Amino acid sequence: MVKKELVEMYMKYKKIHIYTEAKKEVEGFIEVMKFALERDDTLILRDFGTFHIKETKRKTAFNPRTGEAVECTPKKYIKFVVGRDLETRINVPVRRGRKKKIG
Repeated sequence: MVKKELVEMYMKYKKIHIYTEAKKEVEGFIEVMKFALERDDTLILRDFGTFHIKETKRKTAFNPRTGEAVECTPKKYIKFVVGRDLETRINVPVRRGRKKKIG
């Protein structure tokens, strides 16, 4: 799903009729998430999951061509841990028939 599809789904769910209004809300939420993660905050969304920043350790790697040692600098990455409610919704056995529609 791309952002455009997410905005359209959000429009149906919230019964918003103006695309640009829905897009502003979705992009605003994404910007707030980015801002929180830039500050190394842990972002906890109940029943959805948790985003937090992890950091790799400083390592010594080896160049396979020359065999010389190379220092790898530590880097930050985002780790997502799925929430219990979302995990149970995803892992429900699929029933044959109609799919649940939003809106």
